[in-house]
Amino acid sequence: MPALDPHKNTREEFTQYALSHPVPDNAHKDWLKEFNYMMALVPKLAYHPAMAPNLQQTYMTPAAEKNSVYFMWDFVSRTLSNLYNQVDPELKLETRASKNAWNDVRSRGMMATELILDTTPGMLAMMTGSAYPEQKDKEPAFGEDILELCRKYKTK
Repeated sequence: MPALDPHKNTREEFTQYALSHPVPDNAHKDWLKEFNYMMALVPKLAYHPAMAPNLQQTYMTPAAEKNSVYFMWDFVSRTLSNLYNQVDPELKLETRASKNAWNDVRSRGMMATELILDTTPGMLAMMTGSAYPEQKDKEPAFGEDILELCRKYKTK
């Protein structure tokens, strides 16, 4: 598949591109855990109703709705890209850079999970509310399917 242009291709096209990555035959079980989690979470975030105003915009267009679902879609999509492009699926972590990339992916996976599950009062809502005051008290709920996926990831 040719490279996408963030000035021409939409967030939906970037989502589909991220989801088109095949599972490597030689993937380590820990790599697969992260990969499978993000491959399940990215489309749930992308096709959440709160993402609808942003999905057909080009990737570089400022988001029409800067809400927690958008921010988590962006964060998790980038993490999936980092996993696929920077971490050896066999987890042969032979350099400092490869170890750092793997640790970054794992910590981002946990951070995304914690931010999505945190509802007391919600660190993610506080972050988006302070950065985008127009979002205050308008944060969308993630939905039980996303929450359940995060709970399962956290317990594995």
